[in-house]
Amino acid sequence: MYYYFYRLTEFADAHRTFFSFTVVLVSLVLADMVFHTWLFEPYKSLVHSLSGITPKGFPEVDIGFTPEVWQALLGVVLGTLILVISIASQSIPKLIDLYMKDLPSLLYIWTLILGGSHALMIKIYGEIELMRESSRIFNTHILLTLCCFIAFPYVFYILRYTKPTNIIERIYSNNLDRIQSLTQPHQQALMGQDKIVERYQHEIFESLNQLDDILEYVNFKELKAEIIYYISKTVREYLHVKSQFDPRFFKVSQKVRSDISFKTMVGQFADMEQNQSFYEQKCFRLLGNIYIRLLEQGEFDLASLVAGEMAKVGRVAIELEEKALVGSIIIRFNTLVRFAIKHAIRNNEPRNLYNLFFFYGNFINSLVDFQWKDQLKQAFFYLRIYGVEIFKHGSNAGAMYFIVDVIATEMKKVLERVHQENWDLEFQEALLAEILQVDNPPDFNKEDLSRGILINNGVRVLQMGLALFYLRVEQQNFVDRIIKDVLDDLDTLGEETFRKVVEMTSARLKFSGPTFWEDTDRGNLNIYYTPDQEYLEPLKAQIYAGVESRLILSAQKMFKLTESEAQLVWELSRIQTGVEMEQLLKNPVRFEETLPQLPDITPERLNDLISVRKKLHFTSDNPELTVSHTRQIAEGQHITIQARGSDRHKEPGIEALVRFNSLNMFYVAPLEAADEAKLQKLAHVTITFHPLRRRLIYRFQTTLDPHKMENGAYRVHHSDAIKIIEER
Repeated sequence: MYYYFYRLTEFADAHRTFFSFTVVLVSLVLADMVFHTWLFEPYKSLVHSLSGITPKGFPEVDIGFTPEVWQALLGVVLGTLILVISIASQSIPKLIDLYMKDLPSLLYIWTLILGGSHALMIKIYGEIELMRESSRIFNTHILLTLCCFIAFPYVFYILRYTKPTNIIERIYSNNLDRIQSLTQPHQQALMGQDKIVERYQHEIFESLNQLDDILEYVNFKELKAEIIYYISKTVREYLHVKSQFDPRFFKVSQKVRSDISFKTMVGQFADMEQNQSFYEQKCFRLLGNIYIRLLEQGEFDLASLVAGEMAKVGRVAIELEEKALVGSIIIRFNTLVRFAIKHAIRNNEPRNLYNLFFFYGNFINSLVDFQWKDQLKQAFFYLRIYGVEIFKHGSNAGAMYFIVDVIATEMKKVLERVHQENWDLEFQEALLAEILQVDNPPDFNKEDLSRGILINNGVRVLQMGLALFYLRVEQQNFVDRIIKDVLDDLDTLGEETFRKVVEMTSARLKFSGPTFWEDTDRGNLNIYYTPDQEYLEPLKAQIYAGVESRLILSAQKMFKLTESEAQLVWELSRIQTGVEMEQLLKNPVRFEETLPQLPDITPERLNDLISVRKKLHFTSDNPELTVSHTRQIAEGQHITIQARGSDRHKEPGIEALVRFNSLNMFYVAPLEAADEAKLQKLAHVTITFHPLRRRLIYRFQTTLDPHKMENGAYRVHHSDAIKIIEER
């Protein structure tokens, strides 16, 4: 029974013009008969009651004018239709097809045509008295009057009908009616017929194609926005009733395979059947194509609307627990990101990516609302991937660096939310690892970047803002993870620049307000604002403590220093402002200049200093080192001592050996015991020495303590004025 009823309705729909003609013809015949049989006498009584005069009858009624009136009325209506529809169809394709399926219009036009034909028959047969009196009254008093009365509202109906917004809404409503009808039992009983299923699929596809075609022709943004909205709303309404469909409806028919959106698809139809997602995929393909066109046309606000509607569809899919569809939406968002990246790089225009990642973030927050952890982790992974890629493109398109900040902002929002909702700490740590890699990919060398990018790194601002949040909620493990990542910049920037960057970032966090002084598509929200500014100083203290630990550990590994030796070098680097630990370890001049300012020289620290100097090779036996201080003279060095002012060529000096070189003094002993008496007579001396493996001869003047020390050596005061007197 359902099948035959379907065949009848299908035939009527396919031959709607003939069907409407038949309905009007039968209706007019029946109405004429009803009026003659039951209403004619009451009508005469009504005329009597209204006029107060008893009508003798209506045989004298002149109906000669009625055919002309009917013809004029039909001409006015048809002329209006032709004019309005022909003009409107130039900007709205398939309008004529829509009108030819509009049942009220077909019924009214056939009523005018058949009413005029009825009047013509009355006139012709009335002249030979073959037409009954009641038919004359029905045509002139009832039918003609009613059609004339309807004509003017019908013209307005057509004008409203051809209005683009109404056409778009009509296409949407008709399509929604078809979708909702698929939940009815009589429709589900027909799902065993492949041709019927194919027809239903074609109909709901055709409505979407009509909206897409209209979008190509219209120029007004309001209309384009409505089309995007209705496509999104269609799939959202479809998802709400989808569970009530017969499973056989989701078999991908040939009509679906041959649809323009799926012609290039290969091997995906089986997945669409399994996931029951062919209609959603159709909508997503349309929205993706619309997004590309809008990008190319420079209509960025409408392109953002596509992303916003995609996020709405995603939330509905999450609410309905459509896991496969949520995965498809993530893929669709990634596809939109790919399109936007290409456009942004080509035009150095980050606006679309800014808006797109905002709506991507909204979708991810929907995952948080319903605690979809696996999908959330997957989306975070994709955000990190695109953040890394955009970061790399920043060297060619500088505006892209801001988009990396936007991505980090969305990730930061989610991290704060999941912690406030007490998600598993291990899961939070996995998400934190993703945001820390946005500007620090493992396969990318930071030394290839401009130092200015690392100094003005907005991602670091956001990461430190996140660290402030974790300080407030007492999650020290997460704070340590962020600090460890921040300290990675130390190797590239150097200690001094790194400290300046930390101070600059802290100032930015401290003085950034919740709003920005300019308006954007997303309002004037300042993405760098943090309400946890009171924790800046504790965070900086931890960062600087990390700097100290990292530099000390680095020095220990690089120069094989003990912990106490490395700590001593760190203290030396803190004595002079602007002197870094690395500079002391690699610059003997800086090292020696700093030594006299070191307080509290205990014997243990003195031994550490001597050991450090040897390990750094800051002594005169280093063939690549220019000796500038007597503290650099190596132990075991042979020297020649003469009285100050004596001629070294005429008066041979005393040959001696450097026994020990400390911080404040160095100690020498004569090679010959007979020279001790001569040495004890000297106070102001000139010392000459020739380091091993060097071609240079050095000389300096100093003072000598003539009293012999307990260790059997003589104490000599240090000198900073060493000259090269000869090269061999």
